[in-house]
Amino acid sequence: MNIKSMRNIHLYLGVFFAPLLLFFLISGCWQTFGLHEARKDGSYKPPAIIKSLSQVHKDQRWVDHAKAPESSVPFRYLVLLMSLGLLATTVLGIIMAFKYTKGWLVWCCLFMGAAVPCFLLWLARL
Repeated sequence: MNIKSMRNIHLYLGVFFAPLLLFFLISGCWQTFGLHEARKDGSYKPPAIIKSLSQVHKDQRWVDHAKAPESSVPFRYLVLLMSLGLLATTVLGIIMAFKYTKGWLVWCCLFMGAAVPCFLLWLARL
């Protein structure tokens, strides 16, 4: 595969899945901090839209006040395709990074990208 083909695949997969990736990124952030769940002491109640969008993220269903439908199987397959697209664009991006920049710098970035999260998780154990 030539570099122009890789760039085009990277571009179009990235653009196609960007809205869904942004949704999962944003909703994952508020879920990381527990903003989608009410506090037991009643000090915080999440907005309805946060609760509904969290259901899409967690259970692949849109919940409104009237009913809670089953998970959407087609949506699950779309998320699977998005994950595969993200995997493909990430691999293509790494390949292009090696082609366009110094290899040692790419290796350093890859190492740090793996080491920093592991280190931060390890710190929490202390």
